Amino acid sequence: MLLTHNSKYNHSLEIKEPEFLLQFYRKGEEISLFEPGFWLVYRGVVQLSRISANGDEVILGWATINNSFGDCSQDNTDYRAQALCDVYLRWCSPLDITKSPDLARVLMKQLSQRIIKAQNLTTITRLRKVEDRLWQLLLMLKEEIGQSVINGTRLTIRFTHQNLANIICTTRVTVTRLLGDFQSRELICIDRDRHIIILK
Repeated sequence: MLLTHNSKYNHSLEIKEPEFLLQFYRKGEEISLFEPGFWLVYRGVVQLSRISANGDEVILGWATINNSFGDCSQDNTDYRAQALCDVYLRWCSPLDITKSPDLARVLMKQLSQRIIKAQNLTTITRLRKVEDRLWQLLLMLKEEIGQSVINGTRLTIRFTHQNLANIICTTRVTVTRLLGDFQSRELICIDRDRHIIILK
């Protein structure tokens, strides 16, 4: 689904562009990464991952509003991008980037930030204690996709226990037990829509 977007609302990208079209992806849909270029996120959250040599999916991070993801290389077959909610994206080809120095500058800065965040996530998954892995992941998600509420910060995406287990390389049962422990210690609570709230 294509929607018209006017660049005068695109403040954070700081790029003056003509009117263009946005591509809509529903929650759960995979976003194509086969062509060289970048996607700009205008609404929603996209999960980024790659397929390891043994076939496992490794989570690399999340692209949120006013962020970008993609690559100008020819081979992106090992990488995946999935909409965690309904998202609106704009595609930028290598030619688009070449024509706009401002766009290229923003993308370069965001790419550097994404590499740092991916490294931070890798560091979290290598922590010895699973409890530390899960807690540090929740703190990272708080910064990435958190929304301030009265009693703390609500994760805007509802992650299942299996989702969280896959990210930190453990089992669903372990995540369920640890989340229960965090709740009993009043570190988190779960709202009526099953979203995690990290308490103040």
